[in-house]
Amino acid sequence: MKYKIVILDIDGTILPHGKTISHATKEAVRQLKENNIKVVIATGRAPYFAESIIQEIGVDSMVFFNGAYVHHEGKEIYQNTIEKNILKKLLHLSHKYQHPLTFLGGKNFKTTDLSHPFVMEAFQHDYWKPELAPPHFWMEQDIYQLFLHCDLEAELTYQSKIPELSIRRWSSTGSRTCDVNLVNSNKAVGLKILLEKLGIAPDEAVAFGDGLNDIEMLSLVGMGVAMGSARDEVKQAAKMVTLSSEEDGVRYGLERLGLIESVCPIENIG
Repeated sequence: MKYKIVILDIDGTILPHGKTISHATKEAVRQLKENNIKVVIATGRAPYFAESIIQEIGVDSMVFFNGAYVHHEGKEIYQNTIEKNILKKLLHLSHKYQHPLTFLGGKNFKTTDLSHPFVMEAFQHDYWKPELAPPHFWMEQDIYQLFLHCDLEAELTYQSKIPELSIRRWSSTGSRTCDVNLVNSNKAVGLKILLEKLGIAPDEAVAFGDGLNDIEMLSLVGMGVAMGSARDEVKQAAKMVTLSSEEDGVRYGLERLGLIESVCPIENIG
């Protein structure tokens, strides 16, 4: 199969958690472009959380908010906002259980409780910090995604009471924040729109990811590659497993697939 496009998740894939993009990863992206293979970002982040990464690796096609917003060559080509009645239901439950929410709009993001320890934990390593949400912020803005700040037991309660929403925890290692999206919104949905725009079939695409929010994307494409640090569910959705982001797993995977030049002998990692 001749692959025409490589789709990259950000956190835990091209960007090791709490670190910067490595020279090896940037060089791999440069080689892909030289080989006329398009590079796309597909992330759970909002556009304003990903701007510096996009500029650093130089891409013009992006899927944001876990598939709810797609941008191509400076234009919005798809959006899927959360209905106000669903937001109202979620806000009611969050007040009842005293869990903060962070609302992510197209231009900015605001939270219901700046001083809550779960909120402070969620943003402790980031240079961006939320502002306090006015009472009707969610009514006056298009909301593409939310962060629900709660423990695992509460997450299951929310999921059972609001089946219209997909709630996925950031990680399985103690994170007390979840991505909240519509159930019909995931990276694969946004990518199908983008691939159709580009005239590229899913079978002609390679995708790299490490999180639960990457499962549909890895299943969609011709070659789904899970990072070495991914959970078992993610690896099961992929056709190949590479090294972790800390070990330059994107470059290693691209070398194994023959999409870029190998700088060292390739060993089989299973």
